[in-house]
Amino acid sequence: MTISESRRFVLHRALRDQFGASVADTLMEHLPPAGWGDVARQSDIESLRVNLKNEINVLVTEKLNTQLRWVIGLFSAQFIALLAIALR
Repeated sequence: MTISESRRFVLHRALRDQFGASVADTLMEHLPPAGWGDVARQSDIESLRVNLKNEINVLVTEKLNTQLRWVIGLFSAQFIALLAIALR
C-alpha cells in the first residue's frame, strides 16, 4: 500500500505533536519516498549480483576462448613456417 503525501503530512504532524519536531523528522526520513514497492530487499540485490556475475563470467570466458584460438592458430602457423624453413 502506498501512502499519499497528505497522509504523510498527517503522520508527520501527529509524530511532531507526540514526540517533537526532531524525532518526527528522523522517523519520516526513514520512510521510503514512494512506498515499499520501490525498496529493494537484500534477496533482490543478492539475486541481481549472482545473475550479473554469471553473465560477466560467460562473456569473459567466450572472449578468452576466442583469443586462445587465435593465439594457437598463430603459433601453429609460425611453427609450420619455421619447420618448413628448417627442412629445406
